[in-house]
Amino acid sequence: MSRLEIIHLRSSGEPIESLADRIRESIWSEGDQTEVVTIFRRNGLETDLAVHIHHPEAPGTDVPSRLGLQLVSSLAVFGLVEHSVWEELK
Repeated sequence: MSRLEIIHLRSSGEPIESLADRIRESIWSEGDQTEVVTIFRRNGLETDLAVHIHHPEAPGTDVPSRLGLQLVSSLAVFGLVEHSVWEELK
């Protein structure tokens, strides 16, 4: 079953582009490339950023993932963070 983690950040002032760069660097330094990670900016709202971590079908995959939890922890200093896990309907 495919799963998706969504991390939504409402920033308190840090430029979104700068945060996106930090997230990308953090993911690459982590070294685990089994997930597909996409970063979005909310259209029309310069303070919102969403990170989607897609987990391919893999039995026994634990979510929230270690990567997701680490991102939530590191992004919390920049504003309000919401972390949710979604399961694909078949």
